[in-house]
Amino acid sequence: MPFPYLIFGLGLGILLQKYFPVGTLPGVLGTQLEKMESQLNRLFKTGPYNLQSGIPPEFQGQLSLIILAGQSNMSGADKVPKSSQNTNLRVFVFGNNYRWRIAREPIDDPKGQVDKVFEDLKAGYSPGTAFANSLVSRSQHMVIGLIPCVKWGSSIHEWQRNLSENSLYGSCLKRVRAASTMGKVAGLLFFQGESDALDPRKYPKKKLSPNNWSDKFVSFANDLRRDLSEPNLPVVFAQIGNHRDLDKLINWKIVQDQQKNVKLPNSAMITTSDLALKDHVHLTAESSQIIGERFASAFWDLIQGQINE
Repeated sequence: MPFPYLIFGLGLGILLQKYFPVGTLPGVLGTQLEKMESQLNRLFKTGPYNLQSGIPPEFQGQLSLIILAGQSNMSGADKVPKSSQNTNLRVFVFGNNYRWRIAREPIDDPKGQVDKVFEDLKAGYSPGTAFANSLVSRSQHMVIGLIPCVKWGSSIHEWQRNLSENSLYGSCLKRVRAASTMGKVAGLLFFQGESDALDPRKYPKKKLSPNNWSDKFVSFANDLRRDLSEPNLPVVFAQIGNHRDLDKLINWKIVQDQQKNVKLPNSAMITTSDLALKDHVHLTAESSQIIGERFASAFWDLIQGQINE
C-alpha cells in the first residue's frame, strides 16, 4: 500500500478507534483497520520511513561520527540560551537514550539514560552543536553525528582502557559501535583535566594523575583508535583554561603543562584560558560556543591535512 494512503488510513483509524474500538466495528472494516495498523507498525520500524532511527533515509550510513568525551565542560554547565535552539538538519546526536535525533542542546541530556555510568543530571550548553554547525558550514556534503561520552568529575585515570560496560572507556566503546550503523567514526573531541588538578590530599579516594596526564591521554587515544580500527583517527583536545579555586585546584598549572606537551600524531590542542567562567571552574554558554568553533577549526585543519597528504 502506498505510503500516503497508509497515513490517511492511520488518521481514519484514529478517529474511528476514538468512537468505535476496533473490536466493535463490523468484521470486514475492523479486520482491514487491524491489517493497516500492522502494516504501519512494520513500515515505521523497518522501512524507508524508519522513524526509530531518527535519521532521514538519504543520510543513513553517511554520517561523520564525532565522539565527544571528557568531563563537565564537555557536557556543559551553563543554561541553554534560547537563541541557540535553532536546529541544523545535517547535525544529529546519538542520545543517552541510544536513539538518534536532530542535535540540540543539551547534547548530554540524561533523559532515558541507558548507560548510567555516563549519567550527568546537570548537563547544560556544551561545545557540541557549535562544533558541528561550524563544521557543516565548511562543507555542503558533510552530515555530522555527535556521540556524547561524558562524565562530570571524571579523571584521566577513569578513561584508561577497560572493556567493562561499567567503565567509561568500555561504555564509550559500546555506544560508538552502536551508533556506527549510521556512518563512520571520523574524530574524537576531548575536554578533561580539571579533576586531575585537584589536591589529592582532599580527595584521597580519587585516582588523580597530574604529573602523567599526557601519557595517560595518549594511551587512551591510541587504545580507542585501535579498538575502533581507526589508527589515524583525528583527535582534538582542549587545554584547561582558568579557575577560581586556589585552595583545591593546586595542580592546575601542572596539568596545563602536561596537555601542552602531548605528543600524539594527527592531533591538535585548542586553548581556553581567555574565556569567561560562570563559577569556579565551569565555562559560560558563550565560552562553550567559542570552544565549539575552535574545535571545528582545529578539526577541519586536521582532516584537510589528511586530504592533502
